[in-house]
Amino acid sequence: MDELRRTSGENQSGLSGEELAELRRRLNEERDPLVRRLKDRRQLLAGAVAREPDDADWASASADQSLLARLVDRDAKHLMEVERALVKLDAGTYGICEVTGEPIGVERLRVRPWARHSLAAKELIERDAVNHGPATLEVERVA
Repeated sequence: MDELRRTSGENQSGLSGEELAELRRRLNEERDPLVRRLKDRRQLLAGAVAREPDDADWASASADQSLLARLVDRDAKHLMEVERALVKLDAGTYGICEVTGEPIGVERLRVRPWARHSLAAKELIERDAVNHGPATLEVERVA
């Protein structure tokens, strides 16, 4: 199925070469600061003191570490999405909805260049997640 999508997806996105170049540039501009920020935050987490002597200081440090860990997780997920989009650009499948196989649309990609789904598919995924839990629609599509 991926082979079919790879060969047929090259021209199905409806994006011009100029639009693809613009979106690649934007993805790279998004990736570079993410990589730096993630590296810095991971270093801060690694250098965190295991236990403060004072309970109040420990509680404050613990809350800071928890927040930092959530930020690292969020940045890592975002970086994965950006890098996934860059891989799809190289493979010729960028701009194609992973659920419907339809073009995502240049307007949506300009707002969110790492988008994997068309707006209609994203709404279906979110509605399905509310009713059945996360990711059931995507799993059904892949199967």
